[in-house]
Amino acid sequence: MALDTTAHRITAEWLDTWMHVRSLTATEVDGWPLVHVGSRTRETELVCVDPGVAAFRDLLPSLAGNPRGMLTVLAEDVGHYRIAPLPPGVRVDRDDETLMTTVLQDGPLPPLEDDFTFRWDVDGNVVTYTVECGDAVAAGGTVGVLGSVATFDAVETTPRFQRRGLGRHVMAVLTGQAMGRGAERGVLAASAPGRALYRSLGWDPTLEMLSLMGTD
Repeated sequence: MALDTTAHRITAEWLDTWMHVRSLTATEVDGWPLVHVGSRTRETELVCVDPGVAAFRDLLPSLAGNPRGMLTVLAEDVGHYRIAPLPPGVRVDRDDETLMTTVLQDGPLPPLEDDFTFRWDVDGNVVTYTVECGDAVAAGGTVGVLGSVATFDAVETTPRFQRRGLGRHVMAVLTGQAMGRGAERGVLAASAPGRALYRSLGWDPTLEMLSLMGTD
């Protein structure tokens, strides 16, 4: 299978399952999905797979002056997009995320220390798992399953509870939940700090990500 076809397939799996997890909808702009996120950070996110620099620059004016609009490009190498001149009213928001994939496998469940408790929020094939310490949220994350694909979303550990194995624990729990719901493959958008954890768990970097937003 050609890289371009693979990139489009993996991106579609990530988008479809992520939208399923968050109950989002999408329309199209120039053939690319415009996801109606409606979150605290953005209203919309236009997602493109290696569109070429010329097409990328043609899309940028739609962001100008819109601080609630995001454009995300995924490619094997986003370097040529990163150095492309930006029009006034557009800024780079994130340039260090990576779309990662894996074949899901059962593994050991790292135990929680005695001062931690946990709780679940289950809605069909969407599971949110939260680890707490007293009244404080220590770590958590969500996994959603659509067909044989699971997207892991918002997996994070509160800074003061980091380096206590909570990230591995949360990922192991969510992986078990995903496999129990029929998932065979996993996909997620990893931040730079999270990438090392996911690689140690067997996840593979697949596509680089570059996100831009409008400014007032």
